[in-house]
Amino acid sequence: MASAGLHDLFTLFQAGRHAEMAALARTLLGGQPQDGALWKALSVAQQMLGEDALPALRRAMELLPGDAELAANLGALLAARGRWAEARAAYEQALRLRPRLAGAHNNLGNALLALRQPAEALAAFDAALACQPGLAAALGNRGRALLALGRHDEAAQAFGLAVDSRPGDAGLRVHAATALAAAGRAAEAVTRLREAVALAPDRPEPWFTLGNLLQDTGDAAGAAEAWEQVLALDAGHVEAACNLSLLRPERGETVLGAALVAGAAGERRAAVLANLGGLRLQEGRFGDAVTAYRQALADAPDSSRALSNLAQALKRQGALDEADAVLSRLIELDPALPSARSDRLLLRSYRQARVEEAIALRAEAMDFGRVVQAAPLQRPAPRAARLRVGFVSADLRAHPVGRLAEAWMPALALRCELSVYSNSRADDALTQRLREAVPRWMRAADLDDAALAARIADDGIDVLIDLNGHTGGHRLGVFARRPAPRQFSWLGYAASTGLAEIDGFIGDRWLLPAGTESGFIEPLLRLPHSFTVYAPPAGAPTVPPLGGAPCFGSFNALHKLGDEVLALWARVLDATPGSRLLVKAPGLQNEAERAALRTRWPGDANRLDLEGPGPLADYLAAFGRVDIALDPFPHSGGMTTLDGLWMGVPVLTLPGPAPISRQGLSFMQALGLAEDWVAADEDDFVCLARARLQDRSGLAALRAGLRERMAASALCDGAGFADALLALVAA
Repeated sequence: MASAGLHDLFTLFQAGRHAEMAALARTLLGGQPQDGALWKALSVAQQMLGEDALPALRRAMELLPGDAELAANLGALLAARGRWAEARAAYEQALRLRPRLAGAHNNLGNALLALRQPAEALAAFDAALACQPGLAAALGNRGRALLALGRHDEAAQAFGLAVDSRPGDAGLRVHAATALAAAGRAAEAVTRLREAVALAPDRPEPWFTLGNLLQDTGDAAGAAEAWEQVLALDAGHVEAACNLSLLRPERGETVLGAALVAGAAGERRAAVLANLGGLRLQEGRFGDAVTAYRQALADAPDSSRALSNLAQALKRQGALDEADAVLSRLIELDPALPSARSDRLLLRSYRQARVEEAIALRAEAMDFGRVVQAAPLQRPAPRAARLRVGFVSADLRAHPVGRLAEAWMPALALRCELSVYSNSRADDALTQRLREAVPRWMRAADLDDAALAARIADDGIDVLIDLNGHTGGHRLGVFARRPAPRQFSWLGYAASTGLAEIDGFIGDRWLLPAGTESGFIEPLLRLPHSFTVYAPPAGAPTVPPLGGAPCFGSFNALHKLGDEVLALWARVLDATPGSRLLVKAPGLQNEAERAALRTRWPGDANRLDLEGPGPLADYLAAFGRVDIALDPFPHSGGMTTLDGLWMGVPVLTLPGPAPISRQGLSFMQALGLAEDWVAADEDDFVCLARARLQDRSGLAALRAGLRERMAASALCDGAGFADALLALVAA
């Protein structure tokens, strides 16, 4: 090719006139088709134009086999297409031709990182720097390789050098912050990120990374502000919208809706809808949550998260058959998913209405046990010391289990070496009160099952007690590794865990009558008086006198109020003219959920008073409007029953064969009230409701003395209960 043609092509390249450059190269090739330099020029122009340059590049390499730049360009072209193995081979060819080509060494390192070979990548970046000391790209990439190798402090140093060589590069500061955070140097990482957003305030990603780091360091307000900045720049940033909706729920509908409008698609759209469903579920908008989760599944039909969340929303809505079907679908998709098996076990065990169902539930629980089966740990030799008792729970907070723990945990801490392994990240004031009573408290949510089991074994725990069963946040996978010589399940769940490594399920004789053994793989252990004790809430209002207008009440969750429960309660109202029913439950603050319950009610809906939840003081005060609490079945009330009794409201209960249906029976037996308040069947339930409501003087006398009766009973004897529990598990 004439030198004039080459000169013209070079001039066009420098001017950025790539289309003209490509056209001229094609014209010149018409007369000189064997000129490799022209094919090389054409390939460069096509790459700059985003056209397919591979044919021209390969032709140039055929004609110029010794041109290292062509081999390096081929590597870049293949890397852009994600063909990393071929890109690696091309870069290696370039380096055989020109061993000191710094850019090829650097790009080879990038290919090796993509191929998950960080050690080899590090060697390539070091070779690039040996050829060209101070090459900023290689300095930064060296940091990436060190980060992938887990050498976090060295990575931070490498990124620091890269930042020094290119001080205006915000991206390098983001990478440096990532390394610093991984090295545990959070404050320095935040500083680097603030430098990055100052350099590039219009780029969303530095703000997003800053938000993530601030959240990790406990600065929720700062994290939220950073994510607000991201969304101001890019309303379609799905991750920022989802994160912000968790920290600022009041902004959730707006920012998640904006992400949908911005065009989030596929899995990303499903993630937005899943977060939208979670927000609505938290607000008690169960029907709206179901809608969001179904929309998420339209985009990601096999999403385990969306299926699991849909099942929870359907359960909260009271659509238990649908929830069961969704969980069964999830188990079909992933038979080894423990959470789905636990959720279905929880749902089915709390719906058990017949004795014969217990055997099938036991078999299903054993299937779960096989899924989480693990090799037992080697435990240290027993130490001759005071008994060491450990509890594992996700619910030691403002939750029924946490509230019940206030009654027995402080007393137990005085009688043994007590340790708590808390699987909750949502600590609150109740958590803090419990922590003050327990000398050894560990947050376990960040440890996997193997690591937590090893920690418990190292702590030398003699007796380990599970307080979750198959409820949310459980750690049964820890118990499957047998970190303690004696392990038990108690309080949080009223059915079999399915684990052979659990040495006993703890209840009482009322919860676990003779014959209950058929539903459990674990031996049954019975406490002498009641399966739990109660801590009266501080500042509970005084018990008001019996009102004039007769009123029944239920403060239980809506999923406990099945159609058979509503049918029986409607019969009760029919048998007691002039009475009303107050239902106070999460979700009923929303008109849609109130309308849904009225639609399901088989009687006169005008006799229903439907209210949502409120603060503890308001919730307790609302019992003052109730004469008699109606216990749902087969999932009976627990905490609400105890609170009602403390507020002077007796409970009418209908126990069934399942332990979960017998909580009310246990409480009323402990109070010596079972004869008048425990029904034998549905007809007896209606008769007792009518008789007890009509006996206004007897009901008023019981109400006036019920708090004192309860305070003097085993239900409020935390010290005696702690003694009995220790005697049971230490035997």
